[in-house]
Amino acid sequence: MDLENYRIQHTNNTLEVYDENTLKFSSAWYSGFGKFHTDVFNANQQIIYVVTKQFQFWKWRMVYQIKNNNTVLSELISKNNKKTVFAIDVNEITYQIKIHFQDRLSILKNGIKIAEFNEACTKENFAGKVKLLMLDKNDLEIAFLLYSCLKIGEQNRSSKSIIASQKQLEPNEDPWS
Repeated sequence: MDLENYRIQHTNNTLEVYDENTLKFSSAWYSGFGKFHTDVFNANQQIIYVVTKQFQFWKWRMVYQIKNNNTVLSELISKNNKKTVFAIDVNEITYQIKIHFQDRLSILKNGIKIAEFNEACTKENFAGKVKLLMLDKNDLEIAFLLYSCLKIGEQNRSSKSIIASQKQLEPNEDPWS
């Protein structure tokens, strides 16, 4: 299986994804009135998505409302109390995010793994960055959007997770790297 390689640079409140040295997408977030918002940009620095992060106390879950062109596209919703599994339906396709131990995260498209993020990568050209492996480069936009949702509010990659134990994270049945 040939995988597409990308690297993500996380600096303060921004994320940028590159293939080789070409910027593909970026995102930046800010806080306002108790909610976090993020804008996702294409390579031409045009806003393509706006995301609002909210915690629903009455259902005890995180919800990320995603808009494109000022219309609500969908909502990314946590599916468990540990906030390690998220799902979203877009154009009759279900995307699921699973947060694994060892600083990894997987994205599944209708149950098939399409992307894996490795935040603990120490290889030479990925040191201090996030390594992204993709099955198909056409899924890069949605994968980066979903990753940006989960990173809203983090100031840098070295910030600690809210989850206290690695045992609470989801198992990674099919690690790619």
